[in-house]
Amino acid sequence: MKKNYCYLNGKILPVQDAKISVYDIGLLRGYGIYEGITTYNGKPFRLNDHLTRFRSSAKALDLSIPFSDVEIEQAILALLDKNGFDRTNLRMIMTGGDTISGIEYDTSKPTLYILAEKYTPLPSELYTSGASLITHEHQRALPEYKTINYITAVQVQKERKAKGSIEVLFVSNGQVLEAATSNIFIVKDGVVITPKRNMLLGITRKVAIELAQKKYTVIEREVTTAELFSADEVFLTASYKEIVPIVSIDDKKIAGGKVGKVTQVLMRDFQEYTEKGIW
Repeated sequence: MKKNYCYLNGKILPVQDAKISVYDIGLLRGYGIYEGITTYNGKPFRLNDHLTRFRSSAKALDLSIPFSDVEIEQAILALLDKNGFDRTNLRMIMTGGDTISGIEYDTSKPTLYILAEKYTPLPSELYTSGASLITHEHQRALPEYKTINYITAVQVQKERKAKGSIEVLFVSNGQVLEAATSNIFIVKDGVVITPKRNMLLGITRKVAIELAQKKYTVIEREVTTAELFSADEVFLTASYKEIVPIVSIDDKKIAGGKVGKVTQVLMRDFQEYTEKGIW
């Protein structure tokens, strides 16, 4: 059986041999940051954007990344080569390292590891026929940063699966925020609209905005739940999902339950963009 390899604090080793301390503050206190990256043709997608966001999250939590961007990129490329998957999803996690007195940490001794997993595509019918969402009242702590606090996201998975939905959409006080692992867009009268506050600025979201701006008006602003349900189109963006059309939310059809034309255009443009590999 082929071994799967990960990166841990400067070394590439088999996953089963990778160990972190039971005193790690990521375990004891849930204190850490996270980044999800995918690849195309063996190349990490928009890596500079991901590393910029990773450093921003680290700064917010007063974590010190012990490696340069070049060193992290070299580690990722070596990890990709070692695993040899056709396409890879990467999960990069950093914590403050071992605790001091159970709740503090030494900023000079963090734990940094990168997991590599074989990419598994979503069922093709979700892209051709559309997917569904359920909503949940919630706003993440430190929503602008990608922390390892996924407690609510994990708790709602049972309900999501029972409803046959692809994602859980977080809403708060009548405002649409983000999905558990994705960003949300709506289209109204040919205008592409996406929330801009109290949520994570996703990298695939950024690319979708760049592509949409070439053909449509794009507005980043608050989006109400009323606007969500009356939208002409709705779609999600995420590193591991790309662009996914949404045709139903809380068992209510969006625009008759059909995949919209703007979404179809952006899905094609995104596919062409990733195939070119110039990013």
